Amino acid sequence: MKNRLPAFLILLFLFNTYAGIFKVYSQNYNIDSLEFLLEKSEDIRKIPYYYALTDYYIYNATDKAIRLANEFLVLGEKHDSIRIIEYCYQILGEAYFFQEKYDNSLDYFKRYLDTQIETENERGISRAYNNMGIVYRALDDYPKAISCYEKSLGINKKLNDKNGLSSSYNNLGVLHEYLNLFAQARDLYQQSLDIEIELMDQEGISTSLLNLGGVHLKLKNYYTAIEYCNKSISICDSLNYNHTLEINYEILYKIYKETNDVTNALRYFEKFQKLRNNRINEEANAQIAELEIKYQSDKKQQKIELLSKQKRQKHILNIIGLLGLAVFFILLIILFIVNKLRRKNNKVLRLSNIEVLQQKEEIEAQRDEIEAQRDEIKRQVDLSELQTNKILKQNKDITDSIEYAKHIQIALFPDKITLQKVMKKGFCLFKPKDIVSGDFYWVAEIGKKSIIAVTDCTGHGVPGAFMSIIGINFLNEIIFDELVLKPSEILSLLRKKIIKTMVHTDRIDESKDGMDMALVIIDYDNMTLEYAGAYNHLYYIRDHMLNVIKADRMPVGVSEKAIAPFTNHTLEIQKEDLFYMFTDGYADQFGGPHKKKFRIGNLRELLLDIHEKEMPEQKRILHETFINWKGKESQVDDVLSVGIKI
Repeated sequence: MKNRLPAFLILLFLFNTYAGIFKVYSQNYNIDSLEFLLEKSEDIRKIPYYYALTDYYIYNATDKAIRLANEFLVLGEKHDSIRIIEYCYQILGEAYFFQEKYDNSLDYFKRYLDTQIETENERGISRAYNNMGIVYRALDDYPKAISCYEKSLGINKKLNDKNGLSSSYNNLGVLHEYLNLFAQARDLYQQSLDIEIELMDQEGISTSLLNLGGVHLKLKNYYTAIEYCNKSISICDSLNYNHTLEINYEILYKIYKETNDVTNALRYFEKFQKLRNNRINEEANAQIAELEIKYQSDKKQQKIELLSKQKRQKHILNIIGLLGLAVFFILLIILFIVNKLRRKNNKVLRLSNIEVLQQKEEIEAQRDEIEAQRDEIKRQVDLSELQTNKILKQNKDITDSIEYAKHIQIALFPDKITLQKVMKKGFCLFKPKDIVSGDFYWVAEIGKKSIIAVTDCTGHGVPGAFMSIIGINFLNEIIFDELVLKPSEILSLLRKKIIKTMVHTDRIDESKDGMDMALVIIDYDNMTLEYAGAYNHLYYIRDHMLNVIKADRMPVGVSEKAIAPFTNHTLEIQKEDLFYMFTDGYADQFGGPHKKKFRIGNLRELLLDIHEKEMPEQKRILHETFINWKGKESQVDDVLSVGIKI
């Protein structure tokens, strides 16, 4: 029989210990301290640290979360603690789901369901079915997903859990709509809406109204769809839910297009396009502003004039919008007056025919005025399209210039034959953020020595590219002309040349002009490697162990340590040793399920995972991992990684 730990002892211990644990949590999650305390603790004293660490790692390092959860599960089974066991099942189900190992995830969620049934915890049972529905949906097994959602819904009904009911109805509605079961989806969305109205959840109400508008469009209930979309729009306008507002406009455009209402279709298409293009226009404006700073004064003046025109254009559009709104209210007032006069005419039969004719003439005059204003609005729209086409042409001219600069920069890089000759079995992963790059690699072979440099210039794009050209030229001078073959001396001479150049051009700026660099010289005759680094460390793997030779914490450029020498490291090398150098673009990339940085720790673990593979395969895995992590996020910096196998 298992040793059952008395419940009151566990509660007493957790109460006394959690205060210290969560105090550590409040201080920026001191994970190293928690790991240390876990290792030094015994038996039940490990419990709070397992809770804290698994809760952290589930969103930051799922492999570690799985390892710790399995250890915690063994401890829970030892003391027959159902609370620990069910918690571990939940963590393992989530961790495997984040790793897209859906079969494993489903297995643990089913185990979690069994524990909730055993303890008759209805809220836990509802949660388990909801989690299983999510996994089945990821597996494209929609019938089972619907079945799980419906079971969760039934429990939520029994418990009268309003939030749970709203979520269940919405999830079921999405699945039914995906399966083209529009009538069922409509009813489910309506039930979700009714609950959200009761809860006064404005964001949920606007989303459910949008869903109902979309499904009624598919059912061809056009007027009902318009009514739902307009209600959703009124909420989105007041609370700035721009994404929901954009989709509403798209649905209204499709409705009016299908009903051949060209005027309204055009109106909502323009609103939809305006919201959709806002982000694109803002990014384009930012890019234009950045490029204009780097061009001559006449280009800068041209940009200022262009921005002024855009401001005037926006001002004109605002005026047009106000005029249109004013016309709309005038029309409403006119219609009100006309209706009032008609009612009066029905009651007072003594009104003369002359008065009736005069009223008719006034209405026709106002109609003519409205038509004239409509023509003016159309003229302004045509002018806006002309200005937009002009801006697009200017953007193309600027992009073409930078594309030409890219060919010049690539011409200065080592060709593939030289790169392969120097690096032998190595690889080079190079992925610039923009058209031109601030990262560059430089290789040379002198006698039996291979020289390899991996460099990250300050900035990226055009400024970084200029610095990379300066760095490549100075490396050629130092190594080929001055014959300096000691890494620390190469970095020191390169720093002097950069400082001298920046002072000469009145462009010296510690925060902007400089380079982070890792430089190695491999002597294959004596089987030694020399390394010097400015912020960029050297990583090497020997006997399946990852080691780090740290760089000096100063740049190849202006700094408080500009006169301090760089450290020269010498290492005896062996066959099958693996060396890695990389800039910070890979580790700093945002992405993953929580839109966080990849981080250097994950990169180290990845290198250990793949180091036994062939070098081309390592390069492929590094590239695919980066692309998958980045997903739809923008690349934040240039990426350069170099691997060398002795």
